[in-house]
This record gives sequence, C-alpha cells and structure tokens, in this order.
Amino acid sequence: MLALWWIKRDFRLDDNAALHAALTECDHVIPVFFLEPAVYLAQDASAFHLQSQLTALADLQFSLRSIGAELLIINTDLPAGFVQLKERLGFTHIYSHEETGAGITYQRDKAVARWCKKENVLWQELPQSGVVRRLGSRDKRTKIIAERLFDSEPLESPSTIPQPALEHLNFFAIPSLHELAPQLLDKRISWPSVQVVSERRAQRTLDSFLRERSLSYRGGISSPNKAFFCGSRLSPHIAWGTLSLRRIFFRLHQRLSELDEQLDAGDDNKLALRWQKSLESFSSRLFWRDHFVQRLESASYMEFRALNPAYEVLEYSQDTSRLAAWLNGETGFPLVDACMRCLQATGFLNFRMRAMVVNFACFGLHIHWRDLQYPLARLFTDYEPGIHFSQVQMQAAIVGINTIRVYSPLKQLIDQDPGCQFIKRWIPELRCYSAEQIACHETMPLPGYPRAIVDAEQNIRVMKDRISRIRKSDEGREASQQVLVKHGSRLKQKNAKTTRHAESHSACDNQIDLFGH
Repeated sequence: MLALWWIKRDFRLDDNAALHAALTECDHVIPVFFLEPAVYLAQDASAFHLQSQLTALADLQFSLRSIGAELLIINTDLPAGFVQLKERLGFTHIYSHEETGAGITYQRDKAVARWCKKENVLWQELPQSGVVRRLGSRDKRTKIIAERLFDSEPLESPSTIPQPALEHLNFFAIPSLHELAPQLLDKRISWPSVQVVSERRAQRTLDSFLRERSLSYRGGISSPNKAFFCGSRLSPHIAWGTLSLRRIFFRLHQRLSELDEQLDAGDDNKLALRWQKSLESFSSRLFWRDHFVQRLESASYMEFRALNPAYEVLEYSQDTSRLAAWLNGETGFPLVDACMRCLQATGFLNFRMRAMVVNFACFGLHIHWRDLQYPLARLFTDYEPGIHFSQVQMQAAIVGINTIRVYSPLKQLIDQDPGCQFIKRWIPELRCYSAEQIACHETMPLPGYPRAIVDAEQNIRVMKDRISRIRKSDEGREASQQVLVKHGSRLKQKNAKTTRHAESHSACDNQIDLFGH
C-alpha cells in the first residue's frame, strides 16, 4: 500500500503521529506539501506565514534526505493536487494531523474529504494536541488531554522512510518567497529580526529556554523589552508544528524533576526554587493553550460572528481611518504605536502588549473586532487561528463570561517601559524626548509625533457602558450562560496528571500567555 503523508502544520519528523501511523500501516510513504495559493494568499495570510512555512519545509527536506527519503512540493490548490498525484502515483491512503484552522482550510478539508470518499482513498487524521474533534462535552477533555500529552512518551524520529521510485516526478524544488508571492513582500519587515521557524531551530530554542532563559520567565514576559529573551519564543514553532506539545511537556517534566531533586538535596535552593516557579508558570500557560483552540474547533463560526450572539448588536465606529492609523502605529498613543510598528517589522510581540493593542483598538478607538482580526493576524509570525480568534473576542470583552478588563496604554507604559526604551526603539521621532515628556504626551504635544486621534478616556467610558448594558440584559445573561456551559473551563475536574500544569491559572484569565510566550 502506498500512502501520502500530507504535511500541514506539522513540519517535523519528531513525535509526528501522522507520519508514524503511515509508516506503521503502509508499505511505502511519500511526504507531500501543497503550497496552496488560495491559502497563502488568503485575507489572513502574510509574508511572515509563508516564509515560516518555506524555511520549515527546507529544513524538513534536509532531514528527510539525511535518511534517504524525498519530499514532494506542489504549488496548487486542493483537492486538485491530490487528483494530479493520484493519476501519477495511485496512492490508496492519506495521513495528516487534525487541523483546527481558519474557514478557508476548514472548507478545503471538507472538499478533500468528499474527494477521498468518491475516489475510495482512506484519509486518516490524527490529533497532535489536546484539542478534541467532535467533542460532545468539555467534561471529557481533561482525561483526553492527560492521555495525549502526559501519559504517553513522544514518538522518536524515523530512521528510514520506504518509498517507491520518485525520479520521474519533478516536484522537489522549494521556491523563494519572492518567486512564489511577491505581492506579499512588505518593506517594513526586518527579516534579520524575524524568528526562523524550523525543526532544528525549535529544538535549540527549547533547549536554551529550559536551560538558560526560563530563569527570568516569571516576571520578565510582561515587558516588551525583556520578552524577546525571557519568553520561551516557542509559539511560532508550536503554531507551525516544528515542535510538538507532547515533546515540550516531556522535556519540561524532565527539567522540573531535575529541579525537584536539587531542592530535595538542598543544593542552591534559592536559584532552583526561582527556576521551578518560572517553569511552572510557563507550564500553566502552555496547558491552557488548547482550551482556546478548542473553542474554534467546537464553534467554527466564531471567525465570522461573536461567540456570544448577544454582542452582535454592539456598536462601533464607522471611521475606517482609525484602523489604518492603528495598524501603521500612528494613533498618537506611544506604546500602542510602538507595539504595532514592532509587529510590522518583526512579527513578534509579547502577550500583554498584544492584549493591550486589541483591547485599546476596540475600547479606545471603537474599531470593530471583525475589522481588525485579519489585518492583525497577518502581523503574527505565530498566527494560530484558534488562539487568535478567541483572544480577539476576549480582549474586545464580547465573550460575556470574563471580567471586563480595559488596558490603559499610559499605565502599561509606566509599568512595562518606564524608561521608554521600547518606544524609542520603534518610534524614532520620539528619541529626542525624555521619558517624562513621552509619558505626558496626552497633555503636552510632542512636535514631530501625531497627537492622539481620539479622546480615548471618553471612548472607553462609552464602550464599557454599551458592553455593560448587554451583559446585564436578559438576553445577554442567557447567552453568556450558554457560552459558559459549552466553552467554559473545567478546571475543577483536573486529575493528578494535569495538576502541576493547571494549578496556577484560571482558564478565563486574560493574562494567560497563550501565544507570544
């Protein structure tokens, strides 16, 4: 039997359940990746995303060739690509991971499923996270998560992949970003500052985090200055599948066990205890990641409408110039503008700042959450649809089951960038001003830098009142209760296997560092 390993968001050989199943159940396996124009040119796609896939693909190709295997790269949409390969290879099976993606990949998968049924091709999808397909009740997730991520060890990389002769196929070249999609190129991107996504880079990043950088994780990830080093920087590797969650938890458990032994032995207790607390904090954040991806898996419509239908009537501004000013970092609010310019250049921003810019856009600028979610998605190298759509609605305070939280850019400036190093790095027109002058920007104009485009305090009061009225209405209360039942946390039902990973946080806490960690 000949099988295709359909590579999607799993650019790795290590701990790859789809590849392992294909090798176990079939005689020959051919890895294949489809560069789908409909996907890489979609409204939520960007150069950050496509470059991440191309670099991950090149690294995977190198690893496969080191064990004598080839990888097919085909630039076409699906299911047309499978039709083309079926005629030339006659495969009978397809193996891939279960993907929880945006609407365009969801519809693509349904089209592939119909084609497989028609052509009598067996397509097997395997989970690679704690997200459960066709989940009837969230009460069952805790046990399933434990079985998938904690009770079983990661799968090792294969030493060989048996393949038929492939020399007659000319599908081995990996195009450059410029060759494939020049329309995605953006001069604002500083490519040397963009994180490289590949399986080998992922392993090195995990090593450096567990052995070095994680010591400062707790207390360091909230700062936009420190997070570039203190954060795990694993989020793009998780998003694009160059590293599995199970492998991270496995290595994390090993490291925590080492620290436990040091504490038991009384060796340098202060340092070991600090390291332990930081890693437990990271573990907790990582544990809750799939909680939010599960929302999109269970409610695919949330990309297009509010998870809580009561908030569909919420009014926003019709002034489209505000969205452009926000995206370009020209709102007249220094920390917000610095964050957006940082994103434009690097594709990275720590979670607290991500939460702030979305929250401020919806509350301070009255930008509709739907209007910002695709442009913002394009700026994240670690774009994960399930996390992104969930967090946009949470920070817009329209889920209805979380505390209404409003971030003050000025307070965040004072708390997280008091010397304005981050602001001055990304807003060169403010480098001639002192931190005190920048902090007083709302009352003291700064020549050369735009004045605030709105009265943010007034806008925030108005939006909080609108949300509060919906929240207190009978319709709002009823809808929020339904959301809580279907999508709320089941933290109290955790078992012993998940305790250490879940105990530090509430699943509904807006501060959970789900991505950008």
